[in-house]
Amino acid sequence: MKKYYYLYMAIFLVIFSLPISSQTFDGEWSVAYATTDDGDNGTGYNTISVAVVAENDFVALVRRGTNLTSYLVGYNDADSTSGRQGNVPYAPAGRQTRWDNFFDFVLMEEAYDLATNGNLVFVANNDAEHNILVFEWKEDSVYSYPMRMATGPDLTIWGIDTDDDGKVYVTQGGDSTSAGKVLIYDSPDNDGSWSNGHNGSPIYTLDIPDNGYLRGVAVSGDGSRLYVSNFVTREIYLFEGDAANGYTLTEEFSYQVNEEFTTDNGTYVPGPWGLKYMDNKNLLFAGVDVDFFTGDGYQYGKMKVLHPQTGAELDEIDAAQWNFDITGAYDNRPNQIGIASGYTSTYEVDFDANYNVYSQSYFGWTVEKWQYSGELPVIDIGTSVEKTDLGIPSNFNLSQNYPNPFNPTTTISFDLNKDASVKLNIYNIAGELVQTVLSDNLSAGSYKVDFDASKLSSGTYIYSLSADNQRITKKMTLIK
Repeated sequence: MKKYYYLYMAIFLVIFSLPISSQTFDGEWSVAYATTDDGDNGTGYNTISVAVVAENDFVALVRRGTNLTSYLVGYNDADSTSGRQGNVPYAPAGRQTRWDNFFDFVLMEEAYDLATNGNLVFVANNDAEHNILVFEWKEDSVYSYPMRMATGPDLTIWGIDTDDDGKVYVTQGGDSTSAGKVLIYDSPDNDGSWSNGHNGSPIYTLDIPDNGYLRGVAVSGDGSRLYVSNFVTREIYLFEGDAANGYTLTEEFSYQVNEEFTTDNGTYVPGPWGLKYMDNKNLLFAGVDVDFFTGDGYQYGKMKVLHPQTGAELDEIDAAQWNFDITGAYDNRPNQIGIASGYTSTYEVDFDANYNVYSQSYFGWTVEKWQYSGELPVIDIGTSVEKTDLGIPSNFNLSQNYPNPFNPTTTISFDLNKDASVKLNIYNIAGELVQTVLSDNLSAGSYKVDFDASKLSSGTYIYSLSADNQRITKKMTLIK
């Protein structure tokens, strides 16, 4: 038995001597490839959004602001130098994707975002009727699909997403003096007006509480969690519910961009853009950047990884720092380096089934694929923490879970002797993070949490409680 005791102690010393900041995410983000900015594999102009079909298969949305035109570029089995579908002229002055269905056609104008559902591509277009246009990605190209939905003549649409049932969510209106909305349309499988008439009504309209530009929307696969970004207030909102019964703003979730950066030319204020919810991991990704700034604006561009229930920041991908580290500058891409876009302008984010993350560089005219060196944790959003004693404990303490051994649920109790930022993480015996049970700001007191290990296999696990700079770890055994 002694050798096992010393083995466990050695693992504890190695794993839990790490800094607190490494608890939730123990890997590093890096660029697997960035499509080259050239005539052979580039998007050809300002790339404002990207939507993923499968790993290395995606569609880029390109916008030319000077003449308000937009077009799509498909990629199949992409890397930095290959994969682009079709012939795309470099910096084309008049290129414009045309959606058509026999005698019905719509030109793409000032489109800001797109989303995929299977091979179908939904584009938030701003023609006179502000249509949601539907295309289909195929191995050789992106084709018009005989469906569209007019959202109305008056208000711009921007962010767009779909859920697993095919319902379509799109942000509408909103600026510094007025509040916007999220329109929810039923799936094309259930609403025939996608194919005929094209003037169906939303099955639900969600009013956003504050004025501001609604740059992004993301929805969980089951449609129960709806996130919206407001660029003016610099906030992200979480609404919970469904389209049949309505959505309610979740006060527990709170995220606001509080970063700024100053150069000789002034102070720059970034805000949240595109959003995407990673269902299997329960992680919310948010593109955060300044507002179409060149020059000094290239010094900032990030993707934040947020706790889906609280909004706590769990990790970030710093695209600007990556570009600087690889190229030596914020506004450079020498010799078409295949792992950096340069010219950071990170507005949108998406991912594939293997949890690779895709972003775009608006001013770099490119799409990037990011990979993570570790295993992304699963955030437990079903766990509720219960305060069991209002008194203030004399010590910071973590109790042995009960029951132990257990199958599949057990209770973990702990004491906080002061207000703190608290994390409760579960590791396997190899020291790999398998689940974050709790990540929240809690007041002093005694608490208990029920942990459900139904998705884990039998074995010994380590649970670690951290509160600011304090940490305690213990072992527990799951027997199925």
